[in-house]
Amino acid sequence: MQGRHRAPETTTTTGDPLRRIAALAWVGPETTLVARRTSSGWVDVVRVVRGDEEATYLGRIAHQIGDAARVLIMGPDGLRTQLEREYVAIFKHPDRLVDVEPAGDVTEEALVERLRTLGA
Repeated sequence: MQGRHRAPETTTTTGDPLRRIAALAWVGPETTLVARRTSSGWVDVVRVVRGDEEATYLGRIAHQIGDAARVLIMGPDGLRTQLEREYVAIFKHPDRLVDVEPAGDVTEEALVERLRTLGA
């Protein structure tokens, strides 16, 4: 399932790294939501389902995040750490990961709002 959300009315650009997050993911044991800001200002949301391909789950999520300038990964500690490692293994940019507190379940709307609030 994919969704597209309207571009925000205004965009803020500052030197604050949190203002330049390009992708935000909430990773869960069975389903992950990835929100990505497009070059035109829209936010695309992709749902990645674990399914039968458990061995490729984290890799598929990392590829949905893409080679973003800044990446915020939320979710339970163990999964979040595993996804961060997978992302770095694929894209070789640990400096792009933004630290964040662990987070419980989140809705698609809340994820999009968080991406917008952070000025991505």
